[in-house]
Amino acid sequence: MPPSLLIELGVSLLGVGVLVGVSWLAGAWRSAIVTFEAAADRLAFDEPDFKTGEWMVGADGKSAVALSADGGEIALVFALGDSLATRRLKRAGAPVRRDGAAIVFTLKEPSRRAVRLAAEDERTADNWLSRIARVGL
Repeated sequence: MPPSLLIELGVSLLGVGVLVGVSWLAGAWRSAIVTFEAAADRLAFDEPDFKTGEWMVGADGKSAVALSADGGEIALVFALGDSLATRRLKRAGAPVRRDGAAIVFTLKEPSRRAVRLAAEDERTADNWLSRIARVGL
């Protein structure tokens, strides 16, 4: 390999490193925070026909879940990079389990395999898990 090619490759890698560093300093990898207001706004934008009943916002600010007014569906709102994303699921078929003081929704998607909803305590997690997983209305 000629020395000039090594120099060009080194300069290119240095340039990419500088761009990544500037991007990091500008806040490109900060995660979004899920609040009730942000989750409600995002859900209203992504799913305007979803009639919301009850909400639970995660204690860690990473996710939230909403039960539909008729009880047939749930909507997840979660932080994905610098933005929020939503997923709408039929309540009867929602793959959900409890993990300590958290509720875990398995999505099986390339962009997000699971959404973890942190509750304040295990009792709250049990309460919400029973609301979400209950098939009968």
